[in-house]
Amino acid sequence: MRQFLERLKALVFGRPIATDRARPIILRTRLALPVFGAGIVSAVAYAPDAVLDALRRGSQQSAMLAMAIGVLAILLLLGFAYRSNVHQRPDELGDYGLVRDKLGAQAGVITGSALLIDYLFTVAVSVAALAHFLRYLVPWANDWHTVIAVGAIGLMTLAALRGIRDRARILLLVFFGFLAIIALVVTFGIVRHTDSILAPIEAAAPTTMTVLFAYAGAIASGAVMVTGIEHLASAGPYHAEPRGKRAGRTLLIAVAAAGAAFFGVSWLVWSYRVTGWTDGPVLLQAAERAFGSTWVLWIVALAAVAILYAAASAVFKRFANLTSLLARDSYLPRQLATRNDRLVFRGSVLLVGVLSAILVIAVDARLDQLIHMYVIGVFTSIVLSQLAMVKLFDGKLALEPAGKARTRMAFTRVLHWVATVVAATVLAVVAIFNFLNGAWVALLLIVVLVVMMRAIKSHYSHVAADLKIVPGDHTSALPSATHGIVLVTQLNRPVLRTLAYAKAARHSSLEAVSVRVEANAATELQNSWGKLTAGVPLVILDSPYRDVVGPVMEYVRSIHRDSPRDVVVVYVPEFIVGRWWERFLHNRSTVRLRSLLLHMPGVVVAAVPWHLESAQSAREDAQRG
Repeated sequence: MRQFLERLKALVFGRPIATDRARPIILRTRLALPVFGAGIVSAVAYAPDAVLDALRRGSQQSAMLAMAIGVLAILLLLGFAYRSNVHQRPDELGDYGLVRDKLGAQAGVITGSALLIDYLFTVAVSVAALAHFLRYLVPWANDWHTVIAVGAIGLMTLAALRGIRDRARILLLVFFGFLAIIALVVTFGIVRHTDSILAPIEAAAPTTMTVLFAYAGAIASGAVMVTGIEHLASAGPYHAEPRGKRAGRTLLIAVAAAGAAFFGVSWLVWSYRVTGWTDGPVLLQAAERAFGSTWVLWIVALAAVAILYAAASAVFKRFANLTSLLARDSYLPRQLATRNDRLVFRGSVLLVGVLSAILVIAVDARLDQLIHMYVIGVFTSIVLSQLAMVKLFDGKLALEPAGKARTRMAFTRVLHWVATVVAATVLAVVAIFNFLNGAWVALLLIVVLVVMMRAIKSHYSHVAADLKIVPGDHTSALPSATHGIVLVTQLNRPVLRTLAYAKAARHSSLEAVSVRVEANAATELQNSWGKLTAGVPLVILDSPYRDVVGPVMEYVRSIHRDSPRDVVVVYVPEFIVGRWWERFLHNRSTVRLRSLLLHMPGVVVAAVPWHLESAQSAREDAQRG
């Protein structure tokens, strides 16, 4: 069974990878674009839906183009701001490392928490949009969209656990294929559009509070276009030198491509009067009106599904990298900073997979509801990172004399101030106008995560203080005496071996201890022990309620009470089995007893193994390969 499981593990997750075989990945710009830019470009598949849905609530669908221009302006502004981020910090720490180093540990914790929540929602939104496209093409899948979304997360999790590297050339086809299809659809829509076919209506002036709410909600929802920008900003280590310049160029190209595609789709939606009242992705609705052909819809939908899958898959690696950074800083369990035999952060991969699946199930994979929860995390990190950049340039300006370099620095500092104000405004709009629609969920999750991280940090700090060696420490002082206790249930070969091990330790005192559960068995053990001439006294503890663990615990406590400075070593015979089901047949009481004894100060528990025949056979089979 063990061999079968090992072979199954190798087949599913792959064979172990040696540490010295790991090599840094350096990508050219054309390959870095699909690997790190899929997230920001994939938003084109659902951002127009979010904007139109917000406008529809105020009957202002005709303002679609104006809102798209506003979203595009925000995207370009933050793109140039993050280009400066990459130039100054071309490392994988991203916003978390920047904020931690410039604004302090507490601001870094908030940034890390916000990004983790943003990554979870990125996966959830991407798979929900993926299911949304498939449901539009295949009507019978209408009741299975949640299953489709969760199934996609399962596939991504399995691929991430296997440690499959980004297939850059496959992603190249997915990335540029999606952009090319969007370009063709928009171009054909422009050529085919005439006033006699469909004349776009003008946007009405905002004269009521409802209209203002619709406009604010549209900008807030359209801000999902920015969600992939932080992933691009952390791509510096994967570029050749000069990393900052090359990574900044990759970022701007991805932002420009995503912005152009978003504006093109928004123009189609506006010019072909897609109102948002019909269920289905507005990209497919606009393409259907422009082409009037079903096979074109399939091409567009499959391209969108591919880019959405690629974007969600990329999040797994970035989430794992961020959790490892937080774990190394003691804000998350340190196990999350350890790679497995496939060089994968297994715990982090499972965490993002399970939590994002829970999110999808909780909202029944409803894209409109997930969108309202989405951008809180990323804009929280954007505001803090831009404030950190302002502080960084404050320090640089203080050291830079007058000249062109200082003028450039001052201009860049103003850019980051503007980006801070704009991002903070968008964050406030999202928090206010989408609060009841679901933004409160993201805010609550960030707060809970921050509190949890601070508690973990506090725990590790207290543990470090407790473990620190101080002058005059008597921890290494030898105990005044050691008392050995061998647990005996019946006289057999494992007990004899345990006795031999205990004698070899040369304790100050050594005795065998048994518990009287049945009177006849206890009497028989006494008789057998007397004939053994082991030279070790046998103590039989009474147990009126047939409990084995309680009397032994009390006996050990009594020894420790009489001699607090002494150490008690308890030897427990333990069977080693070869078949998984045999574990349920042996060692059940000893496992519980060992667990309780380990919590007692001044007590050492020694398990003495006895390999049963099945374990010996399994070992021999393993040696034969």
